[in-house]
Amino acid sequence: MQQIDESRAPRPRVLASAAWRIALALLPLGAGLAAVPALLPEAGDLSDPTTLTLRIAAGFALSALTIAVILCLVRGAEGRRMRDAGLTSPRTGWRLAVWGALLWTVPAAATFSVLGLLGAPLTATGPGPDLARTVLLLLLAVLVAEAVPEEAVFRGYVMHALGTVARGWCVIIAQAVLFTLFGAILRQSWNPVDLSQFLVMGIWFGWLRLITGSIWMSVGFHAAFQTGAQLVLTHDVLSFDGGPARPCSRWA
Repeated sequence: MQQIDESRAPRPRVLASAAWRIALALLPLGAGLAAVPALLPEAGDLSDPTTLTLRIAAGFALSALTIAVILCLVRGAEGRRMRDAGLTSPRTGWRLAVWGALLWTVPAAATFSVLGLLGAPLTATGPGPDLARTVLLLLLAVLVAEAVPEEAVFRGYVMHALGTVARGWCVIIAQAVLFTLFGAILRQSWNPVDLSQFLVMGIWFGWLRLITGSIWMSVGFHAAFQTGAQLVLTHDVLSFDGGPARPCSRWA
């Protein structure tokens, strides 16, 4: 595959090159996120271990596919390293992922503690082992089916490609808008509340990518946020009478 040298290319050519590469990176992610729920068996209980296990298996396949496409684009078409697109090694990135998860988990735990004191507690509806099993399976499902592929594409390759035509906050805003449009099209919903959630999260994740140079902090935050939101809103292992907004997920 011919390598792309954008340093001397006319600007229209650079824009066209970035556009088709972004579209190519989005194609497997969009197809996978649309196809996986349809391929899974209908299940009334989203916490069923079999359903979550199938979702995990599908997520591994989706993550592998999206990363393989990005690898072809970064290494094959551009002749660059994966770390240039923010896809640093998990061996060094796991610490950033943990910090990202804590950025959501600690304030969320404090918020639910305060709400509990005010008379709106978050309570388990079943035995402790069942809750622990569901949390672990759901966390892994969210990680491989949502957080890793979405962050690898949007905060990884999309920001990398946009970086050839823009800088700084222009890149962050542009990828957040693409993230919002992608989510709206995939969910077939143009609800302003949903769109605002996608836009805010896209900007926040993009900023984390900008300051760390890696996707892993946003992966950790993404996984923690979606796991917590889906546990409260769409699974029967926790009960909460408050009114949080629904998560930006195809699984809820």
